Amino acid sequence: MIEITIDTREQTPLHFAPEVAKTKRGTIRTGDYAITGDTGFSVERKSLDDFLGTISTGWERFQRELYRAKDAGFPSFPIVVEARFTDVIFSCEKNGEITPPNHDHIKLTPAFVLKRIGEIAQMGGVVVFADGRAEATMLTFSYLSNRDMVLNKDDADEHKPHKNHRKS
Repeated sequence: MIEITIDTREQTPLHFAPEVAKTKRGTIRTGDYAITGDTGFSVERKSLDDFLGTISTGWERFQRELYRAKDAGFPSFPIVVEARFTDVIFSCEKNGEITPPNHDHIKLTPAFVLKRIGEIAQMGGVVVFADGRAEATMLTFSYLSNRDMVLNKDDADEHKPHKNHRKS
């Protein structure tokens, strides 16, 4: 079982099954969810409107968060968006009909959103779209569970004798 810290600023926290994760509220410098005590990785969760606001009017602040994650040595910085990718860009139906994005931010064109996703990737962020809250919870847990395995492996490796492979 892993222990997950949920940032105190997270307004609508995800709920993890008590059989797989213990949760507590606390302050996380960057992101919304982290393994308790881990300062080298976290997951950011966004609703569709929050994501669109973040990549437009909140862009400068979000860039600072991305750089903070990079400076802290995060291997990546997942941003789990509670929406389908087709909710932010035009989609093409099976009959060939083009459907506009499913949001009210008319100035945020699909090209603009894709450009921002590319910029996020250049700064170490990984945008992942989750089709609803349950999928967002599963993705977030998956990222944190994998991180916990990496941390536990590193702890186990510290207790093994290391061979010196340096040539004399």
